[in-house]
Amino acid sequence: MALRVSDPLYLQPDHQLDAETCPALAVHGITAGYPGQRRAIENVSFDVQRGQHIAIIGPNGAGKSTLFKALVGLIPHSTGEISLHGENCRTSHRMLAYVPQHEAIDWSFPVTVEDVVMMGRARKIGWLRWPRSSDRQAVDAALDQVGMGPFRHRQIGELSGGQKRRVFIARALAQDTDVLLLDEPFSGVDVAAEQEIMETLDALKQAGITILLATHDLNAASRFDRVLILKNGVIAYGEPQDVFTPDNLRQAYGDRVSVVGSGSQTIIVNDSHS
Repeated sequence: MALRVSDPLYLQPDHQLDAETCPALAVHGITAGYPGQRRAIENVSFDVQRGQHIAIIGPNGAGKSTLFKALVGLIPHSTGEISLHGENCRTSHRMLAYVPQHEAIDWSFPVTVEDVVMMGRARKIGWLRWPRSSDRQAVDAALDQVGMGPFRHRQIGELSGGQKRRVFIARALAQDTDVLLLDEPFSGVDVAAEQEIMETLDALKQAGITILLATHDLNAASRFDRVLILKNGVIAYGEPQDVFTPDNLRQAYGDRVSVVGSGSQTIIVNDSHS
């Protein structure tokens, strides 16, 4: 997706970059936190290439959710820069699609699957306007992309945990962005639902969608293109085999994680839910 330099949300970069070769997302020196509290993340920097799937791991309180909220503009960042596809921006809340944690969503609200996904079109529809045919087409495409088209008329509360996650991924896709932030989508789901979500992410990868996913599941994280270990700052960032080292994991988790060598493989055992 090529972003328009003329859009008022974006600032003209000092040097014009090739939109096809620059990172999908570039985060440089971000520091952020909540008012009256210590800074949850400090001097965080990393780049994500187009179509990459990045797992962000770290213990509770490491700043994973804070990072996502800073990227989408829900909380301000006091230092640093964020750019999407080479375009510097004042804010990022309209540029990135964000799927919050399961616990942050009221699943009892009486809306259908189709209604939920249409919410992703709200800014494009405009205030007090009805959806257009283009909006309905975007919703249909997003539902089909995550395999939830047959459930469009179901109440959201009637779905399984994995299905609910897929619907909110569809809502994010309906925003017409190709960079998604998923906060703990595996939390509270069973093995079958986790596999459904992973299959959905694999399909999105084939479509060129860039994804950053925060998770406590280290085994799931090892299946991603790159892993970022966060504990208020970046401990390590790179391919899983380079990041999952005893030193990096102990620096993040202390004694709660043990690493056992088994031939050419590394078995990661997390004995804590933090």
